[in-house]
Amino acid sequence: MVKKKAVSLFNTIAPFYGLFFRFQVNYYRRILERVKCDVDLTQYESVVDVGCGTGALCYVLQSRGLQVTGVDSAGKMLAIAAKKLARTDVALVQACATEPIPLPDKRFDVAISSYTVHGLKTAERKKMYREMSRLATHLVIFHDYNDQRGWITDLAERLEGGDYFNFIENAEKEMKEHFRAVRVLNVGSQAAWYVCTPCNILG
Repeated sequence: MVKKKAVSLFNTIAPFYGLFFRFQVNYYRRILERVKCDVDLTQYESVVDVGCGTGALCYVLQSRGLQVTGVDSAGKMLAIAAKKLARTDVALVQACATEPIPLPDKRFDVAISSYTVHGLKTAERKKMYREMSRLATHLVIFHDYNDQRGWITDLAERLEGGDYFNFIENAEKEMKEHFRAVRVLNVGSQAAWYVCTPCNILG
């Protein structure tokens, strides 16, 4: 029921969300420039963006020369992503991040997700950690909130009804239970990259 409600919500807000595509593209470009000394994604060939929404991060990643696949559970988000990414070779897959995604094990060098995991309950987050670890050979990256939250964010997350507060308190500890190593890079005043090494890394 919760998953259906979440998908319904994102299908409803998809048109509004799509209006911010260019803003998001510029935001992700700045983030990738900011972290490139620590994590240079251009050294890899393939990446899957889990919870890709309308495809802004996909767009930026493919512009850096990566082979990109976007995954999202909301069909209307993907429909907008398909239009925004029409002139690219980004592949799109409709699937839920907490269930088996119909893609092969270790298909990608990197699995990344932006502002998705904080909205999941603890058990669902752990399922997502396992699934992204299954897909990635080298890195799993969560772009999400850090512990420097503001009152506007607090209010929005209370209204959304996700598990934001629990995530903020336990994110790094939880991830260390599911990955070989975890680095936290603050990429903004209230945002971080949680850079994880899959437990079953090949080679």
